[in-house]
Amino acid sequence: MATSGSKNFSVTRNDIIYAALRKLGEFDSAETPGGDETADASFALNYLVKEYVAQGADIWLRTELTLFIQNGQESYSIGTSGDNVTSSFAETTLDGAQASGATSMTVDSIAGISAGDYVGVKVDDGSIHWTTVNGAPAGTTVVLTTGIDDDAADGNKLYAYTTKSYRPHSIFYASRRDLNDYDVPVDLIGDDEYRFLAHKGQSGAPNQAHYRATLDNGTLFVWPTGDGSADKILLTAEYYPDDFDAASDNPEFPIEWTSALVFGLATELAPEYGIPRLETKDLRGEAYRKLQVALDFDVEDASVEFVVANQGVE
Repeated sequence: MATSGSKNFSVTRNDIIYAALRKLGEFDSAETPGGDETADASFALNYLVKEYVAQGADIWLRTELTLFIQNGQESYSIGTSGDNVTSSFAETTLDGAQASGATSMTVDSIAGISAGDYVGVKVDDGSIHWTTVNGAPAGTTVVLTTGIDDDAADGNKLYAYTTKSYRPHSIFYASRRDLNDYDVPVDLIGDDEYRFLAHKGQSGAPNQAHYRATLDNGTLFVWPTGDGSADKILLTAEYYPDDFDAASDNPEFPIEWTSALVFGLATELAPEYGIPRLETKDLRGEAYRKLQVALDFDVEDASVEFVVANQGVE
């Protein structure tokens, strides 16, 4: 048996658009849709993939985020203009104590730290002093744009990262990582539970959190507020898929979703092309079937536990 030996089949935004238009009978394989048709279809495809997330497409869109805790802070803005939350960071320690106001940090390693990065230094009052890296690190020295606001002991942590996270639309799991890198679960609670917490400014290691997917940046409320005993909360979050901005953009979907995307887009475009209602109904049914096939395939591989409630049973 002769096979290709390759497993790299992929599609682009325009591949999906052209296939959807062919399903409508508007173009054949020898024709190329015009700019207006492509632009309209691209708009429809962008809002379609966001709707698919609302219907359950999520497993591959989850990512791990690190939120850096600040002493006494009750809520954190998560997004590109928000607080210090990122999916990737460098971590090292100070090689020698630093006095308040110092800008030149001698560290154990500069690996992963670049000019312009956000940089945080753990100072002796338990907080993290945040600024940016001023120039490319050299040797074992990281220069800060603004000096630290308290003394920092030898061995204190220094964190650096390049990019703030996007706004997640959902957060599934949270845990607090202490200074010895042990993780402790943080309970995700609802809005009513958070509202009824009597003293929201109570200091301590956070053990509860509530997320609101507010516009622009999301907002994570933590309780108690940080006390310096832990620097990080780890979040399993879910984003919307990347936008389709260019003809060559690949969908941020597994390849098994291609048929669902094509038929879903064809269904969205059908009214704009005057497709008769009966044909549109059939197309919509096929699009729904393909969506369910894709959703049923992409599920979390985990065990399910059923518990019998015995209240009132003697």
